[in-house]
Amino acid sequence: MFLIHRVKKIYNRAFKKNYGSDQIILNMRSRGISIGENCRIFTNIQSLEPTLIKIGNNVTISSNVSFCTHDNAIIKVINGKTDVVGEIKVGDNCFIGMNSILMYGITLGDGCIVGAGSVVTKSFPQNTVLAGNPAKKICTTEEYAEKYKKYAINFKDIPLEERAIFFETHPELIVRK
Repeated sequence: MFLIHRVKKIYNRAFKKNYGSDQIILNMRSRGISIGENCRIFTNIQSLEPTLIKIGNNVTISSNVSFCTHDNAIIKVINGKTDVVGEIKVGDNCFIGMNSILMYGITLGDGCIVGAGSVVTKSFPQNTVLAGNPAKKICTTEEYAEKYKKYAINFKDIPLEERAIFFETHPELIVRK
């Protein structure tokens, strides 16, 4: 049994074309989640109401992000009712940081950036950087770009094994607060 499992794992790594983010996206689309083009999703979105999740184009969703399309707590305060449900809409060109939670009924406008660990309980307009629990506006994306442009790096040009050396030779690119 162990050998069969190991062979399957090796086969999946070596021969499957859609291994990783692409496979996750195909799986989520098949369950009814609306996902635009050119997205990078590194979490498996689970929802009992997958058709209530709408994700735009060019969106990046980091690991361990939760989409909460319903609230079952209402069962404790309204007799005979079990849930409150709502859509979650993520606009084009958004970034959702790791370990964030998006609650039902919210819309993120185009170009929003959600900081890691945020709990998004309300909607935000386009080009907003938000973070916290509950999430609040931190700044605009223009202000964010201006603040960090001197630190920005293109990691596509730096192989993983060379990054330590890169930072030793370019300490000015390390953010210090």
